[in-house]
Amino acid sequence: MGREIRTSEKGWFARLAAAYRARESVVLVDDAKVGIDPKSQSLVAMGIRAGLSPADWAAVGVSVGLSAAGVVMVVLAFLDPEPTSKLGLLVGGGAVCVLTGGLTAVGILIRRRPPNIEVSSKGFVIRWD
Repeated sequence: MGREIRTSEKGWFARLAAAYRARESVVLVDDAKVGIDPKSQSLVAMGIRAGLSPADWAAVGVSVGLSAAGVVMVVLAFLDPEPTSKLGLLVGGGAVCVLTGGLTAVGILIRRRPPNIEVSSKGFVIRWD
């Protein structure tokens, strides 16, 4: 089996999203009694059910996408005191990171579901094989 993720731990949802992205096997233990069910819920539905804060959602976005790096690149491009020769490259590269990272994050949060989910005495066993 994979590593254990407990809903009572801080940052559990971001770790679960990262495991989904990497297609890692995990054991999800709902010890906080959140009431999630990976068999029938997407990551977004589980996050809504768990009542995640905006900071938790931001952590998930960063953990599954390149959006933060893209935003930083765009901001640095505009704050750079040098000539605008690099401006187009930084803005373009940043936009690509934001779009591809953001779209990847949306795909992971909404559509990606593990093919093998078992309920054990310990919790949900999530496998990608």
